[in-house]
Parts: sequence; C-alpha cells; structure tokens
Amino acid sequence: MTVWEKVGTVTKTGYARNDCGYTLNLKIVWSHGTDGSCHTVRPGHTISSKVPRGIRGFDGANRC
Repeated sequence: MTVWEKVGTVTKTGYARNDCGYTLNLKIVWSHGTDGSCHTVRPGHTISSKVPRGIRGFDGANRC
C-alpha cells in the first residue's frame, strides 16, 4: 500500500493505493477527527478522503 497527501489552499486530501495482488478493505486515517469511510480496494486502485485544512493531520491508511 502506498499513501500520500495533497494540501490545497482550503482542503487537504489523503490517498491510499492498493499495491498488493489482492483486494483490501482500507480507510484514510485523520488525527483530531473522523476517519474516512471504509472502502473495498482492488489491486492497483486508489481511494481518497478530503477534509478542511487546519488541525486535522494525515495519519495514513489502515485496514478496516
């Protein structure tokens, strides 16, 4: 799994790509608030979660 974040002027978006050879259930993890929704992610596909800029920090992704 590869994770990254892009920060804009108003929001920030966390991404997770499934680099495994099998399907995973993943969610984007944010500090100081609610995590992203749980998604079934096939190999090679990417999920994302967008939040307002500010106190929230990008903590990567976890299985769910």
